[in-house]
Amino acid sequence: MTMSQIGEIFGVSSHQVGKWLVSMGLRTAAKRPSNAAFDGGFVEQGPSRDDGYNWIWHSVRTVASLEKAGHRRIANPPPYLVDPPKLNGPFAKRTNDANGIDIVNGDGSVCLVVTGERNADFVVELLSLADRLGVIGRRCPASRVRENRQGTSRRGR
Repeated sequence: MTMSQIGEIFGVSSHQVGKWLVSMGLRTAAKRPSNAAFDGGFVEQGPSRDDGYNWIWHSVRTVASLEKAGHRRIANPPPYLVDPPKLNGPFAKRTNDANGIDIVNGDGSVCLVVTGERNADFVVELLSLADRLGVIGRRCPASRVRENRQGTSRRGR
């Protein structure tokens, strides 16, 4: 992943991502990946169209480290760059810079964005209940959903 792509996830420029990586010790002041970045598996050198080289940043490690350093992803990062966050409790809410309210997973990642304080309270309460009941992470087989829609009951089986 390029620094521009990482920037798209956080809503900032590649230059800002570069500054963040410098402050984390993953990039040098000379704008090159540090030894720590190579040693930690954060970056590798790849080919470029110009017969030169390109720095390819490990998406999961780099994004997770930036989040751990306190940088927040934008509410709806481009789906071609990142998978949607998985739900994991406990859930909380926090205001965001875009006049919305982030619903936050137990690991601090944003799983949903809603508008309105009452909506946020309701969603947090609902997700927390589902988490306590063990529904989060469990999948309902499509066949059961179809059976119930067709009017057949699962009772008595």
